[in-house]
Amino acid sequence: MNYGEVLRRSWDIIWKYKVLWIFGILAGLANGGGGGGGGGGGGTRNVPSGNNGNRFGDVPFSELQQFVQNIQRFFENIPIWVYIVIGIGLLLLFLVLIFLGTIGRIGLAKGAWKADEGVPELKFGELFSESMGYFWRVFLLSLLIGFLSVVVVVVLVLLSIGVGIATLGIGLLCLLPFFCLMIPVFWLVSVVLEQSIAAIVGENLGMVAGLQKGWDTFRKHIGEMVVMALILLIGGGIVQLIIGLPAILIFLPLAATLFTMQESIILGGAAVSVALLCLYIPVAIVLNGILQSYLGTAWVLTYRRLNGWAAFSMDEGAEKLKPSSAALASEDPAG
Repeated sequence: MNYGEVLRRSWDIIWKYKVLWIFGILAGLANGGGGGGGGGGGGTRNVPSGNNGNRFGDVPFSELQQFVQNIQRFFENIPIWVYIVIGIGLLLLFLVLIFLGTIGRIGLAKGAWKADEGVPELKFGELFSESMGYFWRVFLLSLLIGFLSVVVVVVLVLLSIGVGIATLGIGLLCLLPFFCLMIPVFWLVSVVLEQSIAAIVGENLGMVAGLQKGWDTFRKHIGEMVVMALILLIGGGIVQLIIGLPAILIFLPLAATLFTMQESIILGGAAVSVALLCLYIPVAIVLNGILQSYLGTAWVLTYRRLNGWAAFSMDEGAEKLKPSSAALASEDPAG
């Protein structure tokens, strides 16, 4: 497989069909979450102040204790129905994110597949509508893989606890290499999932058939898969680090004011940091969406190339792509 061609064409596709950024944003919101919060409170307490109005320096422990007590009283006075409403709201938000994230992954795969066929235009409404037909297949497949992964993790944790108790902790040293080995295993499972989604969406397969096709593609081309996974993992990790770096720098104003130990200055630094964070979060979401659209497109193109699907020029207009001879040769005549 020509890795350079896949990587280069993936960028050409997401640059020409920028609607894929939207689906990348949706997929990114479900793949990872972020949040921030801040709060402030003050009271009219007669607290002794020291030199230069240093309130924190005189009675730090009593200030902290009173602050904690105020927070405790605040939560104790909240009615139980408020917690129920918040819980229901968070559950609904979680379900919405799961739905949008799944649609994002499907729409991205469908759009990348059609773009590689040379369609002249991709429309959001059309991709969204087409994605609904694959929702339950992709959702149940992702749920199955996620459930099995959780089961494996729980079993490993229980096993490590049992071994640790039985051997007074010495046996955990023997399990450490095994735990390290599980990291690339879970990583490769995610690659199989990507290939399975490409098979389901691109070739309109059922959940089981798509998983089988994704596994067969991975098994027959494990070398190419590992190389592409390393490229996308390392490259994507570097880009994500660059995207996240400004979020760390944003808190420098707050960190700088902490050395003053003056409440008014610290609150001002916190306000500046929170304001900058609120401004950067939409930028980070868009940048992460572009990254997700590129990674998803690259995996779809990887599946297509390894299964013999050739690329059409994106300037030739829409033309129904037929499998190449390599793909036809790999098909079961009885199927």
